[in-house]
Amino acid sequence: MRSIRANLVLWVVGTLALGTVVVLAATYVLTRNQVGRLFDDELKQVALAVHLREDWTQMRRVRIARPGFALSVRAYDKTGRVYFETALPSLPSDLPQTYIEGLASIGTADGPWRVYTHVTDEGTVQVGQALATREGLARELSLSMLMPMLLLIPVLGVVVGWALKRGLQPLHDTSRRVSDRDAARLDALPTENVPHELLPLVHQINGLLARLETAFDAQRRFLADAAHELRSPVAALALQVQLAGRAQTPAARSAALSELASGVERARRLVQQLLDFARLGSAVPQQSFAAVNVAALAREVVGAYAARAESQDIDLGVEAPGILQAYGAEPELRSLLENLVDNALRYAPARSAVTVSARESHETIELRVVDAGRGIPAAERALVFQRFHRVAGDATPGTGLGLAIVKAIVARHSGSIELRDADAGAERPGLTVEVRLPPWRGQSKPPEPHLAEAPRAAPRSGLRVS
Repeated sequence: MRSIRANLVLWVVGTLALGTVVVLAATYVLTRNQVGRLFDDELKQVALAVHLREDWTQMRRVRIARPGFALSVRAYDKTGRVYFETALPSLPSDLPQTYIEGLASIGTADGPWRVYTHVTDEGTVQVGQALATREGLARELSLSMLMPMLLLIPVLGVVVGWALKRGLQPLHDTSRRVSDRDAARLDALPTENVPHELLPLVHQINGLLARLETAFDAQRRFLADAAHELRSPVAALALQVQLAGRAQTPAARSAALSELASGVERARRLVQQLLDFARLGSAVPQQSFAAVNVAALAREVVGAYAARAESQDIDLGVEAPGILQAYGAEPELRSLLENLVDNALRYAPARSAVTVSARESHETIELRVVDAGRGIPAAERALVFQRFHRVAGDATPGTGLGLAIVKAIVARHSGSIELRDADAGAERPGLTVEVRLPPWRGQSKPPEPHLAEAPRAAPRSGLRVS
């Protein structure tokens, strides 16, 4: 695991080291150029200072340079006869004699030399210096300036590390406070004396803690409500088992077992809805969203409830086109339709109609379930989406979870749901549940289904398909 402090120290020290190398190279180049100009001027001054008239009568004189003199001098006439030359240092033997005034760089067997040639009537003077001498001096001067910077790098690394440790201390304090939190302690982190750069992170953590506390509270309430709701069905099942065991006649035993089977079905339905609601509340989709043909889904759900509708003498029908694609999770949309149809069949009276329709309207997919029951009072319509809520005076068997599950599915699909009277002003106004979902925006569509294969039945027989 990488450390922010170590990473920053490495970057600072590395950048400083790289900068030092760049500075060294630049310093060396500038120093070499400056030293070159100074020595070129010295070559010229020495050449101009030599008086040939005093030495022309004596050929091939050798002069020993004074200590500290780093230039080589040679004087000769137009024929090439040497008046004198210096030894220690001396010019290379293969350095040619020239008769052109000025500076020149000449290659020799001993390396390149810088030479100034001064031409007079009495003769010619050459003053030279090995370029290696200049470069050595330039390196020496550059290193002398670089040494303080090289010594500064480790010192600066230690100082930066210490400063970062002090600067990152608020981050360590915040990390310690977060580690102190658990499911029993989700209070917000303090924001006093928190650096400005760290405040956004602290605010985000506090928001997360608040959401976790809300989720835990909702989970605790859900478990308490579920335990309360399961207590009655389980007690009823125990009583029905006792009644079946005490039955004295086959008829009484059959009636008790029939009641027991109904109780088991109600308990199964309650447990299934509890599981569905818990799964939806986890905020983790069970299936990735894709194109869902809600028209075909509506026909399948209506077909599955046809037998029940027929047993209740209810005309259950569906109105949907061949293809109508919404963007969502197919299992969740199926659960949505099943809960709406189940609620409609529970409250619809005998010899009435329940219609499921699907259509596209204003760039949304609209699902509608209409029944002819007693409806839901306007004051209760916002409350029925709460889990386990039952309208006052409602004796219809149910769990109070169906519409809560529908609401959770609609919210997950970024849709909307509306409840209203199916026939306002009537004695039994009925209920219209209208769900709007986002449509599928893909380019391709599945093949057109065979409508002839969809289940059909005559009116009042339990199923209509159009």
